[in-house]
Amino acid sequence: MNFPELQGNEQLKKSLSELERGGRMPHAVIISSGNAEGRRILTKRLSMWAVCSKDNPPCGKCKDCQNVQSDVHCDVYFAKGSGKTDIYKKEEIAAIIRDSYVKPNQALRKVYVFEDCDRKLPVISQNAFLKTLEEPPQDTLFILTCESSRSLLDTIRSRAVEFSLENTEQINEEAYSLAKEIARGIVSPGEINLLRSTYKMNDRALALDTLDSIAALLRDGLAVYIGSTAEIDSDTADLLCRKLTKSRFLKLIELTQDAKSKIYANVSLKLISLWLCAEYRRNVWQK
Repeated sequence: MNFPELQGNEQLKKSLSELERGGRMPHAVIISSGNAEGRRILTKRLSMWAVCSKDNPPCGKCKDCQNVQSDVHCDVYFAKGSGKTDIYKKEEIAAIIRDSYVKPNQALRKVYVFEDCDRKLPVISQNAFLKTLEEPPQDTLFILTCESSRSLLDTIRSRAVEFSLENTEQINEEAYSLAKEIARGIVSPGEINLLRSTYKMNDRALALDTLDSIAALLRDGLAVYIGSTAEIDSDTADLLCRKLTKSRFLKLIELTQDAKSKIYANVSLKLISLWLCAEYRRNVWQK
């Protein structure tokens, strides 16, 4: 299997190629880490492999491969999500499961892609998906992407093979420092520290980088909470764990992603800062 668009990640490429050559490609994969662009590149490459009928797939030139690249292949389905938080509801999961038992329209396999699962695939939908992942229909590939798989159920992770992309992005030290300040403000008894720190996100680029770092710190805390280890900042993770539960970690991650969506929608940064401060406080300190 070749990966012309995917830079670096040599060990990952080697592992996938060995699985493909040995006829051991999994029926479900989790693509984690890296960045959104890298996850989408690998998703498309695996989708092309699944539907390509040529020798040494994916060829990248046949109609099936071209349709995948153009996001119009009839046997490659991207879950859409719904509601204000754009989550994958259990009703959509049920519809996908039913459809997965129908033979492909024109390709060798059908592919179902669930992007941003750490934000969009709630526990109730994960539970609805378990039996299908355990006993999958033939000629079907399920692809789940996420920044971190730690928020997914262990039972989901055990039924899929995870491929972690290298993270080549440079850390914005100013954003990371501000994110730590906000994370500590989230669990501070007084509101003023959190309000002051969120108000410092007065630049669009800084705000986006800060929100990414906040989400990473929250996922770190969630990892420690469920018995794993912190990868970024164990002190901040331990501090968050003293106040937050798993459900609150997940809700705060969701709120952080919602704040990014508001920035992309050109909502005033001042309004976003006030909203985020209020929502963080409400979800952490309400009884």
